[in-house]
Amino acid sequence: MIDMTMEDFLLWVIGVPMVGIALVTLVAGMRRRARKRSLKQQIVRCRICGHLYKDKSRDKFPECPECESMNERGRSRRLG
Repeated sequence: MIDMTMEDFLLWVIGVPMVGIALVTLVAGMRRRARKRSLKQQIVRCRICGHLYKDKSRDKFPECPECESMNERGRSRRLG
């Protein structure tokens, strides 16, 4: 028989599942943020015509389907 105090028993019954739930929640949050970041990278706004489109390619400069101009992925860092 395992000799255990009431405090040890409660720690194993309550504490260990709580740590497991915390880890699962942490991993789910990290996956959600990564998925959100990848979806945000797929949406591109044309700098010329303003058309929003979804581009799943890995090209740094995807082509706009409306005006066929090349657009930089992400926020523009150019001035003017």
